[in-house]
Amino acid sequence: MTSQLTPVKIRLSDDKKALLISWSDGLDCVYPLNMLRKKCPCATCTTDAKAKGPFYIPLFTADAMALKEINQQGNYAVQFVWHDGHHTGIYDYAYLRSLCPEAAATSEA
Repeated sequence: MTSQLTPVKIRLSDDKKALLISWSDGLDCVYPLNMLRKKCPCATCTTDAKAKGPFYIPLFTADAMALKEINQQGNYAVQFVWHDGHHTGIYDYAYLRSLCPEAAATSEA
């Protein structure tokens, strides 16, 4: 049985433009906030993007790209509350790990 990778530390970068996650396997990932918001897994965000087609480019305000809160969801996910009020995206750990730029670079090496 494989153990699930879990974050051991989650924090906002000093410039407040990225989320830094240290994972249980020792990998440190830097997630730009604009990427996390654009990859929101909630039903509204994923349905909007699919309905509008491959050339849909959502416009986000500065508030939409700024994190207000990070809330733990059980032992499997985190919820981000953005300054524009959006809060329905639940990012499970497997999804967050799949978005990690450093993990992609490690697997390509």
